[in-house]
Amino acid sequence: MLSALAAAQVASALFGFWDDASSREGVAGLPPYVTVEMVETALECQEEYGHPAGCTIAQIIFEGGDGDRLSALAERGKNLFGIKWSPSYLGCPEIAGKGSWATSEEVDGGLVGVMADFASFKSHRDCIVFRSRVLLSNHPYSDNPLVAAAIEACDSDLMAEGLKDAGYATSSGYVESLKAVMDQYGLRRFDGMTLEEFRSGGAVAAAVVAAAESQLGVPYVWGGSTPGVGLDCSGLTQYCYAQAGIAIPRYSEDQASAGTRVPLSQAQPGDILWRPGHVAIYVGGDEYIHEPQAGDVCRRATGIAYFTCAVRYR
Repeated sequence: MLSALAAAQVASALFGFWDDASSREGVAGLPPYVTVEMVETALECQEEYGHPAGCTIAQIIFEGGDGDRLSALAERGKNLFGIKWSPSYLGCPEIAGKGSWATSEEVDGGLVGVMADFASFKSHRDCIVFRSRVLLSNHPYSDNPLVAAAIEACDSDLMAEGLKDAGYATSSGYVESLKAVMDQYGLRRFDGMTLEEFRSGGAVAAAVVAAAESQLGVPYVWGGSTPGVGLDCSGLTQYCYAQAGIAIPRYSEDQASAGTRVPLSQAQPGDILWRPGHVAIYVGGDEYIHEPQAGDVCRRATGIAYFTCAVRYR
């Protein structure tokens, strides 16, 4: 398969066609063109076909996006994955036709410009469904041991490796590129998530907790707001919510005032735990993650009764 990223970039430059991304319902913490429908469809396909949703969304971002918008191929052709045309697709209910697009292919470490026919889909939802229902359910993907292992473990990293191993893309850095997108947007949180959990706010909670876990071991710095370098307690909580696409105040007292306070007995993972002068991220059970004090580092702790209440932003 031709380099989908290159296809998106060249096609968008060629046609200069964009949709008003602000008119769509986006998902907190993801690029603005990744809609709720896209994520929900990825989760539906995960449940029905086993393809890890994190990898699906990573492909949408890597292959269908260009900056903060969709490429022309992804927008006009509704082709989010750079899927090339095949006559065998005729009669598939998701297919609208085909179109010729300028793209490039990696050959001996360099890019060669070519024209190729790509499938056109009736909608973005149809494209995502087609990827699982038709493309990945047939040889060589269905017979690939890495893809099978990814489905068994619901593991997006294995899925990326399996796609490359089965010949999905010719780019030598395809796997590393997908994993970098997963890291940037915390997409592994969608692996194993149900559609019901996503609709109930589980995606935001998972993003907040994943962000907190990513800072374990980072030193406490008074007034610190630099992830990976130094954070104070409210710098940590503000950073974690930013990774879920939610802007909250900088200081702990303001964070408590701006959110909705709930009793500790009703705390949910991803909530902020608050007491005068200190905040933390609740991760479930009796555990939380926080930046304790000068001379310490971000770490897990137990005993949420130390706090006064939970604060919710979703």
